[in-house]
Amino acid sequence: MGALTGKVAIVTGAAQGIGQATAERFAREGAQVMLGDIQGEAVEQLAARITASGGKATAARCDVASESDVDALIQRALEAFGPVNILVNNAATAIYRLLHEYTQAEWDQVIAVNLRSLYLTSRRCIPIMAEYGGGSIVHIASAHARATAPGNTPYVATKGAVVSLTRAMALECAPHRIRVNCILPGAIETPMLMENWGDVPADQHPLVPRIPLGRIGKPDEIARVVQFLASDESSYMTGSEVLVDGGLTAHFD
Repeated sequence: MGALTGKVAIVTGAAQGIGQATAERFAREGAQVMLGDIQGEAVEQLAARITASGGKATAARCDVASESDVDALIQRALEAFGPVNILVNNAATAIYRLLHEYTQAEWDQVIAVNLRSLYLTSRRCIPIMAEYGGGSIVHIASAHARATAPGNTPYVATKGAVVSLTRAMALECAPHRIRVNCILPGAIETPMLMENWGDVPADQHPLVPRIPLGRIGKPDEIARVVQFLASDESSYMTGSEVLVDGGLTAHFD
């Protein structure tokens, strides 16, 4: 039996990167996985691959900034697999420019996808988890919540807020046996990171010299931590922020 056998999980932003790695790992560990992503065709293909390899998954196009899309995603999970035990809020977006160069629409888009979406998913899943004995919510924040650089202010603001939201939710949810934790990934080989640097090879990424472990991380290295926080192996953890950055933010300079 896998670490997540019998669990029903929802993973947002599942079409690529950390979300894809998490979905694949969850399915291998026995979870029934509902996959959501704004890239509808890609996430459907992922669900088909998981199913073909013996896992249990279904998928739907979902704009996590849309209340109706989120409600439909969760309803589909309930219909396909039953009560939700695990929620992974992974979907995120970034727009790179200086603060005064953002339009209000751009600013609002990043806030909606990276922060409001956590409210939309959690407010639906918390009552379900509470009714059926508890669960685990894992938010994907970022090492940008600890240390950052110019040119990405709304993303940085949302990821700092996710850390604070995690603590507040942990306190509210504890009486219902729902644990809430977050992960702060560093530089991980995902499309969001690599495309911003012109698709250079991972071993040539400009951040590599600043990472004590000497390399960019792999999505599955984050997915392993997501699995730990989602499973009963982390049964005494809630309100925690887990930094997984290869030592990047340990620098004094």
